[in-house]
Amino acid sequence: MIEKYKFLIPNAFTAFSLTSGLIALHLIYEGNFVIASWLIALAMVFDGLDGKLARLLKACTKFGAMFDTLSDYVTFGVVPAFLAYKVALHQFGVFGIIFSIFYVFAGGYRLVRFTLDNKNPGIKKPFTGLPIPAAAGLIVSFVIYNFYIWDKIQFPHFFLIIVFLASVLMVSRIEYLPIDKKAKLSKEAKFFIIMAILSIIISIKFSYIVFVIWILIYILYGIIRQIVLYKKNISK
Repeated sequence: MIEKYKFLIPNAFTAFSLTSGLIALHLIYEGNFVIASWLIALAMVFDGLDGKLARLLKACTKFGAMFDTLSDYVTFGVVPAFLAYKVALHQFGVFGIIFSIFYVFAGGYRLVRFTLDNKNPGIKKPFTGLPIPAAAGLIVSFVIYNFYIWDKIQFPHFFLIIVFLASVLMVSRIEYLPIDKKAKLSKEAKFFIIMAILSIIISIKFSYIVFVIWILIYILYGIIRQIVLYKKNISK
């Protein structure tokens, strides 16, 4: 009986992620930007758990993978783009609309490319391009930081660059390694686990700062790693 229904568990967490995103969408419309941003951050946690639970329970299915892709597109693609537009990009008129739409299309491209490359959902491979949850995390972390410090978005031009950077990184060929349980943890996995522990300790008082730092570290790690690999290939 348990074996029959184990597939529902990871799909339930995917549903939690999508639900968080949809509630966030409603809150953005009402102007509750900080709460909406934290809901997107919560959706990132659910999104991380659904895949891990699927592999742990050996419940990886094509349906689950497609459901996860749909959920990610809405929660980490459409919703953050709407958030970015409402908090700052609307100030730039047509350019704000273009940058918001570009983010949505970049996220869609990133997810389609991942789905086509990932023939076996049960096997974790390096991500090509910044994962869409991390791109969404970059946007919402800056929203949270700005609203906690200044009660509004400061330097909207800089925020425009942030949205554009997140979009470009998603469609790039930069590799980001997944942090997954293996027989032996890699140096990268150990580093991020240590950083996660430190983040939890610090975030008790400075949650709005830790979130943005954590996202930036992850993004910069992928860029620096790609530069190092490129230099190694040239020297061979």
